[in-house]
Amino acid sequence: MPSINMIAVRRADKRRQEQNIRKLLYGIIGESGLIVAAAFVITARIFGMQGHVNDLTDQLHKLQPKVTEIQALQAQTAAMQPKVATLDGAKADTLFWYSSLGAVTDSLPAQTWLTSMGTSNTSGAATPGAYAGTDPTLNISGIAMSQAMVGETMLRMNTAPALDHVDLSFVTQQKIGQANAVSFQMTVHLKPEAGAVAPVSPKGASNAQKS
Repeated sequence: MPSINMIAVRRADKRRQEQNIRKLLYGIIGESGLIVAAAFVITARIFGMQGHVNDLTDQLHKLQPKVTEIQALQAQTAAMQPKVATLDGAKADTLFWYSSLGAVTDSLPAQTWLTSMGTSNTSGAATPGAYAGTDPTLNISGIAMSQAMVGETMLRMNTAPALDHVDLSFVTQQKIGQANAVSFQMTVHLKPEAGAVAPVSPKGASNAQKS
């Protein structure tokens, strides 16, 4: 009777071992499947990323000429910056004189003419932007039909936004044919910040043509 019980126990142990082996085998197979699936996913992603990298590399090669052209244009732009600054200074000086001369001619009343005009305090005139912060002046000579017109001219110039003030040098009586007239000379002090004042009006242009 004891020998029969031992055989049953051994059979039961054998069945348990076989079940454990099958469970272990199934576990190994399952883990192997997971590893294979993960490896497949990773490999697919690697190939996908490699393809994307290849596409980007091809695009980079195609864009390289454009990049080279942009770099060349940037270098040319940097080389032209000094010239642009020079042109900007010349433009500022041109507008400065344009507005200043316009203010002078706009200030002339009827029957008043300029006969000569010169500048002073302009030693930096050859340098673009030389008049920023300076006080150049205009020396003007002209003829008017009366001293009252000379006074009106000075009053207009003293109130012009582009002009600082006017100094009268002299007024002299003279004849123009049979008419009495006066000749005058003035020093017009300009405002450097008046470089963007409104341009010459038609009235100022007509007076300039008279001179």
